[in-house]
Amino acid sequence: MKGSRAGRPLITLSAVGFDSPGLVSKITTRILELEGNILDVEESCRRNLFSIFLIIDFSRSEYPQGDIEDQMRRLESETGLKIMVSEYDGDQTHCMPEREKHLVTVLGPDRPGIMAKVSTFFHERMINILRARMIARGDFFSMEMVVDTSRMPGKTGLSREQSIEQMAEQLREICRGMNQGVVIQSQDIYRKIKKLVVFDVESSLVQEKSLQVFLEGMREKLEQIPTGAPFVDRDEGQIQALVQNARSMKGIPIQEIESFTNILQLNPGSFELIRILKSMGFKIALLSSGFNFFIKDILEEAGVDYAFSNSLKIDENGIITGELGEPVITDETKEELLEFIMKMEGIQRDQVIAVGDGSTRSHFIKNAGLSIAFKPPAADIRADGVINTGHITNVLYCLGIPKAELEKYICP
Repeated sequence: MKGSRAGRPLITLSAVGFDSPGLVSKITTRILELEGNILDVEESCRRNLFSIFLIIDFSRSEYPQGDIEDQMRRLESETGLKIMVSEYDGDQTHCMPEREKHLVTVLGPDRPGIMAKVSTFFHERMINILRARMIARGDFFSMEMVVDTSRMPGKTGLSREQSIEQMAEQLREICRGMNQGVVIQSQDIYRKIKKLVVFDVESSLVQEKSLQVFLEGMREKLEQIPTGAPFVDRDEGQIQALVQNARSMKGIPIQEIESFTNILQLNPGSFELIRILKSMGFKIALLSSGFNFFIKDILEEAGVDYAFSNSLKIDENGIITGELGEPVITDETKEELLEFIMKMEGIQRDQVIAVGDGSTRSHFIKNAGLSIAFKPPAADIRADGVINTGHITNVLYCLGIPKAELEKYICP
């Protein structure tokens, strides 16, 4: 008996149960036998649990609608799966808001309640968790979630972008209270292939304590020189400080200054992070508004692709002349350097990852495709993500790379 084709609704089939060989074949063969056309499908199998969802068009089928649904439900006894068949309102899809997908990565020391608090936060704001997976477990926790914010109510007087940013800041506050870092990025940007990682040297790679010891040592060194001017803090006007500090070192052999660099200590995992990123095909850039002996060792040992810092002019005998080399690099010109590197590589901002502490000395990171503030000095840092604790190698989890995969890059 032939069924009416006109106005026949679409059918959805959902199935879930324990995995076994041939499940997809059995389901799709039955659909073919019933002269159906699959419009959409989503299937997954994890830890021996199988699930599949299909939208099927039977408008060209000669079988009655009731027979079709009965035949689809019979798959339950044939496959051992729980089968759910229902009509699908195709017109409703035109009224549904377009999904606003964001990738959220939470990372930090493991503790009970992380997922409960984060999922409750999303539930309270009508944000739907589409997918979640554990990236790392053990003493260190990292979880990645894809969320849909399309149903999240907007705030009066705020644009959609501002409402999303306000939500992101509230989530960062929740995670900060659990000693967790969090990275939030639009999935459209996340899907762009990243090609360049830019580090602000002083705020992400060099240990702050060793930097202070270095500067104190420089002050003591210059105080021993009768004609030497005091070493000036950068906060007193950056260009002026650079010029005065260059003058204060006039007449000193450059080797004596470079010997102080032994005081500087990199954050644990800095070399390892750069090496892993390089092995994964990323280009690496280092930006520093300090003097070039800050990054000389990093440049030589890690083999980075770009390194920019200030240089001191020296004479033929290796004595500092008291003048700065050109160009003079400040916190403000780092943005121009980033533009220069992107032009050299032929890439867009969406393909750049920038790492700093998010303070004024690394404010350029906020304009990158993915900005990560590593141990920021303040809570109101503007960045896509914040890592409050642990090694800087935790940046790798922000790229969505599972711990098991990262271990392939780490030397024993």
